[in-house]
Amino acid sequence: MDLVVVGGVSMLPTAAPGTIGLVARCAYGVVLPGGYLVRWSDPEPGDVVLLASTEGANAVKRVFETGPAYLGASAGVLSGRGGVVQLYGAALSRLAGSVYVPAGSVFVVGDNRAESFDSRDYGPVPIEKVRGKVLFFWRNPSRSGRGGADMEDAGVGGHG
Repeated sequence: MDLVVVGGVSMLPTAAPGTIGLVARCAYGVVLPGGYLVRWSDPEPGDVVLLASTEGANAVKRVFETGPAYLGASAGVLSGRGGVVQLYGAALSRLAGSVYVPAGSVFVVGDNRAESFDSRDYGPVPIEKVRGKVLFFWRNPSRSGRGGADMEDAGVGGHG
């Protein structure tokens, strides 16, 4: 198990900046710094995962699709097993038609679809970058305005 503090707005409303997430590092296998030593399952659409970044900062995103799969893109909307997501800006032309998610990769999006920097921008992510599954979040009481530590299941809300 590990803890992660959400730093950006890409997972709103599920997780606001300052929210703490509980991560099961062994949800999909035994993770080492270079990838998986052993993997016993794959992330599923809807899972909230912790991703290792090449720039040193981790990211929390929701799995939209796992490969091998094709995502359909039509009329500014991308569709897959994770539901539908609006396409904005350069992603409208870059992802027109269909998007292939190779085997051993995941396509991830933030719950705050309009503000998230995710696979719509950088493409599918190798599963080796998935460092664990976020099981639930604790909202930072100083940011919630209610004075209590609310818990929210990472699999509920914000996707669809």
